[in-house]
Amino acid sequence: MDLFFSHGRIAFKYGLIQLGFDKKDKIMLPEYICDILLDPLKDLGIKPIFYQINKDFTTNWKSLKKKYVNSVKAIVIVNYFGFEEEKFFFNYFCKKKKIFLIEDNCHSLKIKSKKINNSSDFTFFSIQKLVKKTYSGGILRMKKKFSNSFYHNKKLKKYNVGFKVFLNNFLENNFLRFKRFLKFKFLNMPNFSKLNSIKNERIIEDCIIDDYSKLTFEKTDLKKIRQKRLKNYFIWEKFCKKNKSIEIIKRKFNKDNIPWVYPAYINDPKIRKKLFKYGWKNGYSITSWPSLPRQLVNNRNKNIWKKLVCFNTDRAPTNKSIDFD
Repeated sequence: MDLFFSHGRIAFKYGLIQLGFDKKDKIMLPEYICDILLDPLKDLGIKPIFYQINKDFTTNWKSLKKKYVNSVKAIVIVNYFGFEEEKFFFNYFCKKKKIFLIEDNCHSLKIKSKKINNSSDFTFFSIQKLVKKTYSGGILRMKKKFSNSFYHNKKLKKYNVGFKVFLNNFLENNFLRFKRFLKFKFLNMPNFSKLNSIKNERIIEDCIIDDYSKLTFEKTDLKKIRQKRLKNYFIWEKFCKKNKSIEIIKRKFNKDNIPWVYPAYINDPKIRKKLFKYGWKNGYSITSWPSLPRQLVNNRNKNIWKKLVCFNTDRAPTNKSIDFD
């Protein structure tokens, strides 16, 4: 059974509650992570311990083993951009240490099976990134049977879709060209080349998904979305492979997933900036990621961030060549 919350981070929070996390418990996470994922830990008083990742977004096991302490209760792995971590090693390590394993799948959406991977105690997803006409949506999927009383006892309100969110989504889904015109005419392009230039929405109150978004998600043909996004994923991949200035991240994408973005590295900051401008002008979401927590803005993370470019798979150019000069 899936439980639907307003956001992926809220699903993460209530997964931790179900596992019995309490104040002063410790949890391990990769240090290259979005700042908002730490909000649930602050709310629950959980202490994070960060391990390093490699350039290809795989786990740096030397760092993880060095940072591990016996009081750690769980390890979180992030399947960056739909690149799935090798579960065998995590499964072995967590069983040996008798700790929980948690998967962050907010960069993609699995559609082949609703059964959770045997090596994970729970996983969580974000609907909004991948399904149009949804104003909220995070999924919690746990391995063991759990109590969902907190979900049905009315302590959690349904997400209140604000006017700005509604208007943005309405224009995006019904008048896309008009929205692009308004954006390009009246808004200045965010400085995607500046670290943490885009701030994520802070959630004041824990909520479950709003009715409209849940109904939309349940009626959505996820196979069609996967087909469209995979097609765009490979268009962006082909574009990146043709450009010598772009470095491909050599990881295998699981085609059973719906990809959020196609990631790549660009070493030349001028070309990176041109790509951001091209995307803004032509209605393609080409951005940096993520908004890093302040305590994790170190040289390792900055070296990844200042080269990383994410091409959103919602849209891609149909022409063979892309001129972004």
